[in-house]
Amino acid sequence: MLAVIILALIPILTLSGLYAQSRFETARDNQRELLAARAQLTAQSQRQLIMGAGSMMSALAQQAPVRLGGALCARSLAQALADQPAYATLVRVNARGVVACSAEPLSDTVRFDEAAWFAEARDSGRFIVGALEIDPITNQAVIRAVSPVFEPDGSFTGALATGIRLSALEDLGRERAGEARSALVDREGRVLTQSRDMGLARIDAELMAEAADTGSARFAGTGPDGAPRQFVLVPLVSAELYALLAETAPEFLEFTLVDITGTLLLPVLMLVLAGSVIWIATDVMILRWLRYLRRVAMAYGKGRYSVRPHRALRAPGELRELAAGFDTMARSVAERDEALTRSLAYQEMLLKEVHHRVKNNLQIITSLINLQMRSVDDPRAAKVLGDAQSRINALALVHRSLYEAGDFAKINLKPFFEELCSLTHAAVGGEERTLDLVTQIEPVHLGAERCIPLALFVTEAMTNAYKHAFEGRDSGTLTVSVSIDDMRRLTARIADNGVGAASAPEPGRKGVGGALFSAFARQLGGISETGVQPDGGHSVAITFPLLEDEGVPES
Repeated sequence: MLAVIILALIPILTLSGLYAQSRFETARDNQRELLAARAQLTAQSQRQLIMGAGSMMSALAQQAPVRLGGALCARSLAQALADQPAYATLVRVNARGVVACSAEPLSDTVRFDEAAWFAEARDSGRFIVGALEIDPITNQAVIRAVSPVFEPDGSFTGALATGIRLSALEDLGRERAGEARSALVDREGRVLTQSRDMGLARIDAELMAEAADTGSARFAGTGPDGAPRQFVLVPLVSAELYALLAETAPEFLEFTLVDITGTLLLPVLMLVLAGSVIWIATDVMILRWLRYLRRVAMAYGKGRYSVRPHRALRAPGELRELAAGFDTMARSVAERDEALTRSLAYQEMLLKEVHHRVKNNLQIITSLINLQMRSVDDPRAAKVLGDAQSRINALALVHRSLYEAGDFAKINLKPFFEELCSLTHAAVGGEERTLDLVTQIEPVHLGAERCIPLALFVTEAMTNAYKHAFEGRDSGTLTVSVSIDDMRRLTARIADNGVGAASAPEPGRKGVGGALFSAFARQLGGISETGVQPDGGHSVAITFPLLEDEGVPES
């Protein structure tokens, strides 16, 4: 039914749209022509104001006091300027560019010999309009207008110059522009002043050249409020100054709503009535059942698979089939979740059994080494077996601390190393020997597999320090620190304030501890290093780069 209504309305809506488009284009073209005519009128009024300055100065140049720049010159200029509020000042400049007389009293000598307009007036011998400048006499923004003065024999004797107030040109443009926005633009395309914000700061050079060559340039743009606008640029005098007018461009949709509401009202009303009837029928027969099934699906999403869509038995046939599919899916998902839960519990049980057996095997190995040590008389062999036993104990300690943490993917090194260091401190007798343990661990998250070599490095370094760093001392401090630098490199450092390192090994040889440190560093893709503490102690460190998913988590 809805399809029939839409098909019936398509021809009417199409013809209405074409008619609206035609009228819209006509109205837009008329607005462009009206804006162009208003721009020419505005430019003509501003041009007359500028050219009026030229006529006034030409008349003054015929007066002997002004031409000679004598004592009566200032009085003549002041009288001419008295009834001309649009002009800021009026001066007579001699051939050297120095102001000979002025309509305004002068306290100091004013020179214009370096002004570009003075040289242009002298060389061209015609009335010129300069760029925007600040008048040195009145300190006002003015457009300079200059008329050269010549003797009857043609010799240049200076010029008459006035400053046309920029505000006067702006007021005239606002008055002539009507509802349109008006602005003044200089030869560089910069907007000097505007009645209201146009959203433009500079005009493209191509548009400036087009306006200078053809007398006007039309273009479209966007205002500060995002609304489309039409612009017209018209030169005033030569290519120094331009008038710019802007007006909001009509939009097709707005024009259509205002101009041909009656044409579209009947089809739209018919469509609304038909749509309302169809919507009510659709809501009763379909939408309410879809909302019910949506609530059922949301319950399934929360894991409540025991919910059954019994109310859908009263729904239309297709929706009953959809509800039955939901019910079958929920039963299947519930059965699969139950099987996965059983499988996960079994896997966890197996993992715990593996960890338990590894722990037992490490204890058995420690016991076997202990039995072997009792039957060995050689002290060096007993020491080697004792070191091996200590390292196996350290491995057992790392295994216990790591796999009792619960999270096997990422390990937070702060609680992990604090516990590991405490256990190692207690295992090697640090508390009985009154040795202090200081930990400075950043909360870095590291992969579990990479934690093992790092933890073995720390326990091996701590064990070595407890064995050798504090011989003959009753107290001391061991510091374990983990930090990250700006290049995302992790450094684990074990430092003591003990007796210092023994003599260096022979070149090419390395002790068991040093070999283990190098092996752990290679496994982590880093380097190990040893050093001397400022207080005479010894330090060993490992530095390696972090992976992309490792580091301090964001808070």
